[in-house]
Amino acid sequence: MSISRISCEQAHQYLLQDNCQVLDIRDPQSYVLGHPQGAQPLNNDTLPDFLAQADATAPTLVFCYHGNSSQQATQFLQEQGFSDVHSVDGGFEMWRQLYPNAIETQS
Repeated sequence: MSISRISCEQAHQYLLQDNCQVLDIRDPQSYVLGHPQGAQPLNNDTLPDFLAQADATAPTLVFCYHGNSSQQATQFLQEQGFSDVHSVDGGFEMWRQLYPNAIETQS
């Protein structure tokens, strides 16, 4: 099974459709400082709830720092039955450069 890798520009198009799940697998401190708009944190603590509640057929975007770790997470989600999951090349660092207005922070 091949891993779907998409550009930040393609990810942005998914977000404009407003029907996708956005995951951020970076560490909690980085997530709080800034994450793609609408992203939910995904880590060992949040994974069971996400798998129980997520729509495995909805487009799912996976962000990490630079687009490397998200490939393993994408493969894992595919193995869990997610049919439309994509690793975002360039990760949050590229996203932050291209779409500074599409970033949220936690207060």
